[in-house]
Amino acid sequence: RCDGALPSGGRAVDAPEGYNVLAASGKRLVLSADCGGTTTRLMLHCVDPNEPAMPKQPAPGKLLAEEKYPNIAFSSLADIISLFLAQDCGVKGAKPSVAVLAVAGVVMNNQCRFTNLDWYISGRSLAKELGIPRVELINDFVAQGYGTLTLGDSEVWRLNDAAPEPGAPIACIGAGTGLGQCFLVSDSQGNYSCFPSEGAHGEFAPRGAGSDHLQIEMLSYLKVKLNGWSRIAVENVVSGTGISHIYEFLAYRSPERVDPKVHKKHLANPRDAGIIATNAWPGSLCEQTLQIFAACYGAQCGVMSLFVQPFGGLYITGGVTKKMAEWLMEEGSFMAAYQDKGRVSPLLDRVPLMIVKGDDMGQRGAHLRAVKLLQSELEGQARRLFDRMDVHGNGVLETADFKKALEDIGDQEVADRLLAELDTDNDGVVDFSEFLKGFSRMPCKLVHTICPVVDQQADISPGDLVAPKSGDVNRQSAAQMNEMLTSVAEKRSRKKSINPYEERNAPRFKTVLWKLKHQGDRSKEEDWLRREYWINKVGAICYNSATQGKVLLYAGKKDLVDAAIEEVPAKEGSLRQWVFRIHPRTLKGKSVDPTEFATDSFEGMQFWLSELRALQEDAQQQVRSASEQAPPN
Repeated sequence: RCDGALPSGGRAVDAPEGYNVLAASGKRLVLSADCGGTTTRLMLHCVDPNEPAMPKQPAPGKLLAEEKYPNIAFSSLADIISLFLAQDCGVKGAKPSVAVLAVAGVVMNNQCRFTNLDWYISGRSLAKELGIPRVELINDFVAQGYGTLTLGDSEVWRLNDAAPEPGAPIACIGAGTGLGQCFLVSDSQGNYSCFPSEGAHGEFAPRGAGSDHLQIEMLSYLKVKLNGWSRIAVENVVSGTGISHIYEFLAYRSPERVDPKVHKKHLANPRDAGIIATNAWPGSLCEQTLQIFAACYGAQCGVMSLFVQPFGGLYITGGVTKKMAEWLMEEGSFMAAYQDKGRVSPLLDRVPLMIVKGDDMGQRGAHLRAVKLLQSELEGQARRLFDRMDVHGNGVLETADFKKALEDIGDQEVADRLLAELDTDNDGVVDFSEFLKGFSRMPCKLVHTICPVVDQQADISPGDLVAPKSGDVNRQSAAQMNEMLTSVAEKRSRKKSINPYEERNAPRFKTVLWKLKHQGDRSKEEDWLRREYWINKVGAICYNSATQGKVLLYAGKKDLVDAAIEEVPAKEGSLRQWVFRIHPRTLKGKSVDPTEFATDSFEGMQFWLSELRALQEDAQQQVRSASEQAPPN
C-alpha cells in the first residue's frame, strides 16, 4: 500500500513486495530528475493517478526515495538511473510508469546533448533501455516553469500589487550561472503547458539616460573580451558570470577605484560573484557593479513582460536572484529599469512581479510534469481501450463488452468483478468517466494486448542537436564533487555482492537484526528493516538484501580496525530497546555515517557486541603484526 507501507520524506523503502503492492492498489511509480552539468538528482514518488494536482500546492504523491549522483562517476545517464532503480530506491522491482528528466541543455525531439561530458540522451532510447513506458526530456528551466504552479502565496516576495489573472500566461526568468527563461500558457480547462525560451541568448541592449554611455562602453569592452566580433548575449551580463564581467569592465575603466584586496580575491576566483556582493560597500566598484547588474536584470524582466504579457505572473528565480533578493527589492535600480518601457510602461503595472524564495523549483516542477504526464498517458490509453471495447459504439460498456474483450487473455471470470468495480453509479453500464477513474486497476495484460502503445516518432541525428556549453565547470564545487565521488565509491564498496556458496562466506553465526534506515526515525516501524546478518568465516559482516535478492557485504574485517562499536542508550519513543551502533572506516580511512542495529533481546545485543569487539581486536592485532614485520625505510 502506498498509503502507510511506503513512507514519505525521501528515505528509501526496503519492501520486497513494494512494486507489486503498488500495482495492485492502482497507484503508480513516477520518476523525476534534475540533471545538471555536474550532478543528477533522482526522485521516486508513489502517485494515485486519480488525485488531481491542485494550484499553489506541490504535486500529489509520496516521496519514496531521493538520491544525488556525480555525473563524472558514470558513463551515461542510463547508468545512473539503473543504479538508482536497482539499488538505491528501495522498492524491489521498481518500474516507473513515466519518467520526466529535466536536463541542462536544449531539448529537441525528446533528445538532448548536455553536461560538460557532452552526453547524448534520447527519451525513446532510455525508455527501451530502462523498461519505462514513457520517458520525457524537458529543459531544466522548463521544470522551474512548472514549479511556479506549485508555489503558495507565502513562497514568494511580491514586488508590486498586481493580482494574477486566472488562465493568463505565466512567465519565469532566473539568473544563476546563466540566465533561464520560459513561459506557460493555459488551455480552456485551465491546464498549463510550459514552453522553453532561449531569449537569454538574444542581444544585450545597453541603456543609459541622456549622455550616459557607460553601458555602451561596457558592450564594446565585452565584445572584445568575449566575442571579438559582433554581439554580446543578455546572459553575458545578466547572470552570476555577468556580475564578474561587469566588475572586470569597471576595474578596467577605473583602475584607480580598484580595491587591491578585493581584486586579488576576484582574480583567484573570477567566477565567484559572491566576492563582489559581499564587498559592495557604498561608493565601491562592487556596489556600482551590482547597480548595473540589477538595472540590466530589471530591463530584461521588462522585455520579457512585453513579449509574453504574463498577467498570470512573472516569477523571478535562480541562485543569484535568491542571494540578491533584498538588494533587488530595496535598492531601486531593478524596478526603475523594469518599468522604463516608454509609452507602454503602464502595461507592466498589470504584471504580478514575484521573487521566488525557495531553491527547489526544478525538482517540484519535474515531479508535477511527471504526474501530469502519467495522467495524460493513462487517459490516452483508457480512451483507446474504451473505444476498442465499445463494440456497439454507444458510449457505454456492458458485461458482454468486458467478456468479449477478456476472451483473448483468458480472464473472462473477472468481467463481472471489473464491471462492479467500475460501475460507481450502479446503473449496470460503465461510461468513459467511470472507466477512466478505475482504469489504473485494469489488468495490464488486457491493456497491452488489446491496445498496445507504439511510438512512431524517430530520433534525429545527434549532430543536429545543440551542443552543450563548453568550459562550464564550477571550480568552487570541486570539494563537494570530491565528497560525492567518495560517497559513490563507498556505497559501491559497502554494497558489494558476494557469493553465499563460497566457503569463505559461510556463517560462523547468523541472527535476525533490525537495521535503522539512514536518518530514520526510531519511533516509526517502517524505518526499521528486518534482515538476516552474519559474520562469515573470514570475519566479514554479510546480510541478505530482500530488495536486490542478493547477499551483500556490509563491512569487511579490516573496516572494523578503527570502527566505533557501542551500545546506544534506550530513548523514549523508540520501538527498539536493545540498539547498538557500528561506525566503520572505509576508503582511505574516511568514515561513513554510522549504522544502528537492534536485537529482540538484551542477550542478543550483548552477544553481537562481544563478537564485534573480538573481531575488531583480532583485526587490530593483524595490523600491528604487519607493521612490526614491515622492513624499515
